[in-house]
Amino acid sequence: MIFNAAEFYKQLDESYAKHDNAATEAFLQEALKDVEFSMVLSHECACCSNGTCGDEEEVPDAQTVAWLNERSEGMICILNEMGGFYRGMHRWDECLDAFSRSKAEMEALNLTETDNYAIVLVNVAGAYRLLGRLDEALDCYGKAEEIFAKNGTADAYTLSSLYNNTGLVYQDKGDLDKAAAFYTKGLETTKKGADSEAEVATAYANLAALYVAAGDFAKAEENINESLAIFKDLEGGMNAHYAGALNTKAILAFRAGKLEESVESFKAAIEKTRVIFGENGDYVTACRNCAAVLTKLGKDEEAKTYLALADKAGK
Repeated sequence: MIFNAAEFYKQLDESYAKHDNAATEAFLQEALKDVEFSMVLSHECACCSNGTCGDEEEVPDAQTVAWLNERSEGMICILNEMGGFYRGMHRWDECLDAFSRSKAEMEALNLTETDNYAIVLVNVAGAYRLLGRLDEALDCYGKAEEIFAKNGTADAYTLSSLYNNTGLVYQDKGDLDKAAAFYTKGLETTKKGADSEAEVATAYANLAALYVAAGDFAKAEENINESLAIFKDLEGGMNAHYAGALNTKAILAFRAGKLEESVESFKAAIEKTRVIFGENGDYVTACRNCAAVLTKLGKDEEAKTYLALADKAGK
């Protein structure tokens, strides 16, 4: 066996649980290398069926074809996880390279009409959105939605994630009506699935951010409180989207003049971002925001500490 998916995901989950990003990256890179440079077990040449190279008419034997397929499937799994890992780190070149390689492997296996291919498109779209390439993101999300609709096999979690992320793009484009429609669709879809707490919490957080942008702070507060009530009990309070919800809570508290509460929420967001993703762009932004609120409170020395953290991470 070239690649044992169950064992790979077990070890990856254990690595993520330790919140050691350097070790997780090393594990992913080693796993990819093991699969990428695995050897076909046949004694025959991997490029022909009888061991005599140079004959253009020769085709790979059944064992070689099976080996090539298994190798590609292993690479697809690992590359998708690498893309997600690098996206969280805001290491965009490595992120897009991993997802592009995964897409290429799937295309080579004629898997472009499968739900798994659509999921890769969703992953690529997420990276495009964070890079500000919004039209490219919408194109990928649209293609993914077409595949899911055609197959009719995607679960509620997958579909709600698609709708929520599409809503984020429309929000970034300033089309709040379309964003709200997708968020609502995502929330309704999520509630139909089992073990959907994380996506429900994310949908509430997205709606809260939307209402902040629309200036409806009462609805924003209502939705962010729903989100945080779920996130605090998920994965020991370390869900990847928890920090974003805390940032929204901090902004709302600041707008309401609750400066101490705003600082506490920013501090919690900063720490969760650092542990889960490292000192990425979101970490830098939260540090600067926290410093700004501390300055308003007259806590200049503590504000300098957070500005120094932002400057250090920004370098």
